[in-house]
Amino acid sequence: MIIRCLFVFFGVYGLATVAAGQEAPESSLKTIMQELRNDAALILDAMLVDDMAAVADAALRISDHPRIPPDQASLIASELGPEMATFKQFDSLVHDLSVAIREAAGDGDRDRVQMLHRDMVAGCLGCHAAYRERVMMVLADET
Repeated sequence: MIIRCLFVFFGVYGLATVAAGQEAPESSLKTIMQELRNDAALILDAMLVDDMAAVADAALRISDHPRIPPDQASLIASELGPEMATFKQFDSLVHDLSVAIREAAGDGDRDRVQMLHRDMVAGCLGCHAAYRERVMMVLADET
């Protein structure tokens, strides 16, 4: 099941996140999401070879990802309206889970890392299912 979810997850791009992190000058929703996808894949790769240091590094990059540019965040907020709070909850969930993954990796707790990673990917997929198309449409002229 997780492998199927990961295939879907890694085939999907384009959902914003608005919470934690530093704003990168050249960041965009698309580049941020691509980096998050890459780091989520790195966590899986590192789990497969029992490299908890690499798991922790990738989880840290996820939790500290850049914010999307304010102009894109405004467009998304305008589109989602009152749903923006739920949208932000997905980002907070993924952030919190990535922090927990880093901590579990530091403790060498492979089972917990696996469970948390599964939950993090499920959070990503839930957000994509709820908002991906609308966000991509509203940002179509931005790319």
